[in-house]
Amino acid sequence: METEEFSQSLLDGTAHLMRISLQDLMGFMHLKGLSMAQINVLYQLYYRGPCEVLAFTRVLDLSPAGASQLIERMVRQGWVERVEDPADRRVRRVHLTEPGRQLAAESIAARNEWIARFSARLTGAEKQQVAQAFRLLAERMES
Repeated sequence: METEEFSQSLLDGTAHLMRISLQDLMGFMHLKGLSMAQINVLYQLYYRGPCEVLAFTRVLDLSPAGASQLIERMVRQGWVERVEDPADRRVRRVHLTEPGRQLAAESIAARNEWIARFSARLTGAEKQQVAQAFRLLAERMES
């Protein structure tokens, strides 16, 4: 296979995967009234744990005031809380609340629903081929 053909195939495939994956996530976000910035905050806290408000300025490309306002709205919705850092009382770290953790987990499940639908259409041999191809891609991307 020519490099150009392979590149185009990879671009087409990843674009299709992203569109389908995001379709379920966007539907969930609309249903729950979440913005993209809010879902990013939830994911950041869910996967990486508590952090300072300023961390969101880099992740979301927001001003410190913008990040603080976003976090404050999420505090009022009960999804996150600001907690004083025991090591430095001047620092306040943002934590997920239990409702915020549950919302993040539900959104991840919604984002991944397409995998079950896709998987149901494949034979056992096709599932093995796809899994092998993705393992190879992941392995080569890391090296």
